[in-house]
Amino acid sequence: MSRLSTSLAPCLDCSQDCPIKGDLQSFYHAAREVSEVRPYLSSLVSQLFACLRQMVGDRQIKDAESLGVALGAVFDLCLSLLYAERVANTGWLYCPSSPATSFYPYLRSCPRCGKYNDTKDSPSHKPSSDTIGRYTTACLGAILSETCRVSRNGFRVQFLSSSQGDVDMIIFNNETLVLCEVKASPLYLLPVCVLHKKPLEDENGPVPTHKITDVPDLDNTSLYLHLVGELRIPLRRVRDGGSRRFALRSGRKNRELCEILKAVIDAWAKMYEGYTSRWSQNEQLRWFTCGCGGGVDDSKNAPGLDRTDDIKKGIYQMLKIAEKYRRGCKEKRVRVALLSNIHPVVHYEEYLKGFEDALWTHEADVQEQRGRIVSIDSDNLLPFYDMLLTLTRSWFRGERLERAFSLQTLYHALGGS
Repeated sequence: MSRLSTSLAPCLDCSQDCPIKGDLQSFYHAAREVSEVRPYLSSLVSQLFACLRQMVGDRQIKDAESLGVALGAVFDLCLSLLYAERVANTGWLYCPSSPATSFYPYLRSCPRCGKYNDTKDSPSHKPSSDTIGRYTTACLGAILSETCRVSRNGFRVQFLSSSQGDVDMIIFNNETLVLCEVKASPLYLLPVCVLHKKPLEDENGPVPTHKITDVPDLDNTSLYLHLVGELRIPLRRVRDGGSRRFALRSGRKNRELCEILKAVIDAWAKMYEGYTSRWSQNEQLRWFTCGCGGGVDDSKNAPGLDRTDDIKKGIYQMLKIAEKYRRGCKEKRVRVALLSNIHPVVHYEEYLKGFEDALWTHEADVQEQRGRIVSIDSDNLLPFYDMLLTLTRSWFRGERLERAFSLQTLYHALGGS
């Protein structure tokens, strides 16, 4: 039996003579669940959600808002593991502070002490934008899939691992098909690090400053993720076919994993607080975060959906997808969504607030006009998006999607009251 015939998705086995049916079926055949493509990522997210449930029960996560912060930290932790897959022998940054450590940096500052005056020429190992897009979509897909499982909302999440026209992800149940555009970017990346048995030396003795160096025997060297505050999270290598990936060494020990996640959430929450306050708070953490400017990382790399180019492109994509697919569905089952890890903290008021209740239509859909009053079928009045869904805060244009994906729904599903 084909995937199509066993699917719960509407519009994919539609009996209507629908011009968009072929495109929707193409999306579905190309889409996969994260558990199919990256089963280890899906498994890790499931374990992390078990920790979140425990934290909700212990009142360490007290409400839906703090759950959103925790989910933001989960996203960046998972993304850091995917970034680690690209670690190489060359281009490490040595920090002389004790204990002597070298880092595989993603920003042009020291991941431990935040210094950047003597690290301006250090490498930045961020992947290409296409690779970042694949990684962030996979992480967001894994988290949303687990959200659906825990909340029992009846939806399934599948992502398109390669470019497939205008759609990055599909979310569906037996009534609704949501076509999604993903615009996601991390706030904080945990870099890979190695500990040196003794300080690096040159012809003059111990190296007193930051220095670009290599790690020649990388495959036989113990590796860690470095968390601000001098916490090192041990990694273990996992061979997955011909590729190399990393897992948290304590990934199968629930207590240790929950302790790691708690530390990551605590550090991430302080950075998030700093970012949302425009660094009037926790300013000392600014140079550890993505998009911080000042020569450390381009401000265009702002986290989540706060990059203005992404907002503009995302809104256009919503209009384009809605015009073709939402408007083109005869059964009126298609919806559109803009997804990210962090809501546009800085730019929402300026760029998105005006669209919260906005509707649009085609002039050809006007049925009657009497003076300045026009009549339009309500099915032909479309929102700019049906949901702007992020891990930290979301906006919905319909109760059904809000009940399924709000932070409050997930908080209750994890045992919150």
